[in-house]
Amino acid sequence: MRQYSRIATFLLVFIFLFSGLIKLNDPIGTQLKLEEYFDVFSQDFPTMEGFWKFWIPFALPLSILLSSMEIVLGIALWANYRTKQVLWTFLGLLGFFGFLTFYSAYFNKVTDCGCFGETIKLTPWTSFFKDVFLFILALSLLFTDKIKSFNKNLGPVIISAILSISLGVYCYFYLPIHDGLPYAIGDHIPQNMKSREAMRFSYVYKINGKEETLTEMPTDTQAVFVSMQALNEKEARPLITDYRIWVDNDTVDYTAESFKGKKLMVIIPNVQHSHLDALKQIAVLAKEASKKGIAVWLLSASSDEEVNAIRHEYQLNFPAMSVDTKVLKTIIRSSPGLWLLNQGTVRGKWSAYHLPSIEDIDQRLITTD
Repeated sequence: MRQYSRIATFLLVFIFLFSGLIKLNDPIGTQLKLEEYFDVFSQDFPTMEGFWKFWIPFALPLSILLSSMEIVLGIALWANYRTKQVLWTFLGLLGFFGFLTFYSAYFNKVTDCGCFGETIKLTPWTSFFKDVFLFILALSLLFTDKIKSFNKNLGPVIISAILSISLGVYCYFYLPIHDGLPYAIGDHIPQNMKSREAMRFSYVYKINGKEETLTEMPTDTQAVFVSMQALNEKEARPLITDYRIWVDNDTVDYTAESFKGKKLMVIIPNVQHSHLDALKQIAVLAKEASKKGIAVWLLSASSDEEVNAIRHEYQLNFPAMSVDTKVLKTIIRSSPGLWLLNQGTVRGKWSAYHLPSIEDIDQRLITTD
């Protein structure tokens, strides 16, 4: 039992620390997933619509707090701090997550639970069984000698809480430390829009009255086709499938144009939820960039009226185009944010709270050419 207790404790601690760190690295990604859950529940439970919508404005602090809680619980369990109370908290949290993932899987509502952020995507069923497994581990530890040997040293718990929340806040203001999305620095966007490997199929044919599964088309001219199935659809699918830039009533292919030359994209998914004061500095930076032959575009999912209003107010003398909200929020976790491209390759990303100088931009373009 002592050996089992060590193994079970290690698994719980490792998975919770890993999950918490990944989500704190990208708190806005977790925020968006929580908002998706709240929106789904507000529609599926109309009698509680107000309750679920109440939480939507608080999705960001909840993202940081819940992710930090995973780390704090993991550290507390590892340090044997009030083990029984910690395990009961584990069970409550896993029961809550288990409900979310089961609901998502059974009713096919949220196809990616966000348990490990955007870095590792799990299907809802996979995540549900993971929660069940961890729930059983935590429950079993309540019946071992581990709960009898605990300490009351609160130091590691407090330190882990401070460091966890600090990490989440830092990544909110300064972008994720590790960018696991397909628009990261160094990625070539046109390449990420192509299939990663050739599609492979299996074929079912009826030959001599019997159905046979083949990996190649049969040479027997008497064979009767029954069905075919892709073997590597997920592996072959492009990393980017929805990147598109357009201007209403304009026939120019701005998606293709974005991969030509040097482009500094000012990204504002939603004008109403943006740190607009940063546009003062961005307006100055855009003028300097234009003088150096860097084209500056504004990409937004907001209405033309809202976009034109801020262009006039902040003197943004560069063209504005439309892009889907989800795409913009995937490109950069900041609004506004800056995204630097050179011949379709990402050279730099900056948040509204850590904008570059023109020298920084020049250096990115020089050192990566």
